[in-house]
Amino acid sequence: MPPNLPARIDRATFDRVLQRAAELQAASRDIGEGLSEEEVLALGTEVGIPSHLLKQALLEERTRVVPAGPQGMLDNWVAPADFRAERVVQGTQESIAAALTQWLDKHEHFIVQRATVGRVTYEPLDSFADAMRKIKRLFDGSRSRPYQERTELLTAIITPLEDGFCHVSLNAELRKCRTSYVAGATVLGVGGMAFTVGLLALVTIPAGQLLALLPAAAGLGGATLTARAFRPIASRAQLGLERALDELERRPALAAGTASSSPRAQGIAREVGQVVKELTREVRKALEEK
Repeated sequence: MPPNLPARIDRATFDRVLQRAAELQAASRDIGEGLSEEEVLALGTEVGIPSHLLKQALLEERTRVVPAGPQGMLDNWVAPADFRAERVVQGTQESIAAALTQWLDKHEHFIVQRATVGRVTYEPLDSFADAMRKIKRLFDGSRSRPYQERTELLTAIITPLEDGFCHVSLNAELRKCRTSYVAGATVLGVGGMAFTVGLLALVTIPAGQLLALLPAAAGLGGATLTARAFRPIASRAQLGLERALDELERRPALAAGTASSSPRAQGIAREVGQVVKELTREVRKALEEK
């Protein structure tokens, strides 16, 4: 019988094996009433887990907040409009804020709206600069579409913990976007109902009355589909927050002062120049093909 495990183990299989091995290791030890953090660090070091990773995991557990469930009818029927992701990462407040700002500017096209100690809010680029980046993305197949395209406001709260670690909480607001979908659904639903009421007032035969119910059914169905169309946008925004935290976790935050910054006008000029180059190159290709 051929072995179930392939010659090379992929990441998903590796995670399952590692998790199961950790469960078996934990089950083999009697921890009594529980363990102190010092004992957890000692046991982790004994099985070969680096102490800084154990410390980070303990800090994450200490600061873990159970996310609130759906609040109200709109959250249940459509989707929530506020999203949150949090993680403990290595770095200082300044270095993490600089690295996060750099990431959001490059990948999500967000810029700093206001920055205070431990709290930074971000807003989307203005329409002109954003349009330049969208055109540039058309010529660069390696870049994915931003995950926060419909987000109105991003907030980062960075709280220092032990030396070298900070708790980072990211919040995204999509209230205006959800309101637009709900408004469209309301128009469809009310319009279908109103059309049905008008037909029922004019039609007296039973068969005609049954047919008169079709606009209401179509309106309610269209309203439901329109409102639920917000859900993929909401899921993508949540995933975008996790991506940003993944980046902070994979790559230690830049030391304070090492993140390069330039005036916004220079950045826009570079974007325009790059777009012009790409357009010129495409025009030349088209002329050569002729």
